[in-house]
Amino acid sequence: MEDRAKETIDAAKHMPAYDATSINRAVERAARDSDFVNHAVAQLAGLTFPAFKHNILDHIRKVNRDKAAAEEEKDVVALFESLDGYIQFRDQYHVQKAFEENIPAKKKDYQITDIKRENPDVRIRQTYADASIKDREAVSEREEREDYPEVSPTAMTNFICDNCHKQFQNQQDLIQHKQFESGTSAK
Repeated sequence: MEDRAKETIDAAKHMPAYDATSINRAVERAARDSDFVNHAVAQLAGLTFPAFKHNILDHIRKVNRDKAAAEEEKDVVALFESLDGYIQFRDQYHVQKAFEENIPAKKKDYQITDIKRENPDVRIRQTYADASIKDREAVSEREEREDYPEVSPTAMTNFICDNCHKQFQNQQDLIQHKQFESGTSAK
């Protein structure tokens, strides 16, 4: 009796996890139509923040399950699928800013001006490394930056352990650290 398993080549078809065509169409639509972004973000009402992408998608799918499966609602879900899964979004405004980073007109609004680039304001008081960004970089205590946001909406978030206060760059590293510290093994 011969083993014929090595003589054959098998193939398996699988469905992709994301529909890239739908996501690209939704992102392009968001870049052209700010009302579409506002409509999509408005559907986040009732969601508890802070939230990750998977929490947001669960909420959006639940909201849109009640509605007819219109093309616009499919685009809304696809737009939320374009979010970064490693960012913990603080509120609806944070999600909206993440969508707006792909809109050319908004990019121009948020860019630093040439005048500020050539003559930047500098810190005039002593500060400490563990102070807030405003304490470290603001010219005065009352300064409110208007030429560009202090922190971009998609800036990397540090994930901090509740027990030892160690910082991690992503959620998975924090989970592994907590499992290690608690003595349970990851399976």
